[in-house]
Amino acid sequence: MSDGPNPDDFRAKVFRDRKHTEDWRVEKMDEDGSSEIAIFSGPGARERAIRYADLEYGAFDEIELEPYRRSTRALLFRSRSTPCCSRQKVY
Repeated sequence: MSDGPNPDDFRAKVFRDRKHTEDWRVEKMDEDGSSEIAIFSGPGARERAIRYADLEYGAFDEIELEPYRRSTRALLFRSRSTPCCSRQKVY
């Protein structure tokens, strides 16, 4: 088993954004541990992301990740911290 990244880790990855699922991302990890990220939105976002990855990096993998799921705890916190209405005195 290897302790460090393998050659496939350095290939660019194209995938749908996990939070904003209408957006597409291109991410590539460099040998020094830094990352390059490009985000594409709007009509044709997937096609533009693929074209960018092909032109910029040549070799890339299109992968699929599960979207982030909102936790019940986050929803409860939001509903408690955001008032749904305000009270006003009526004369």
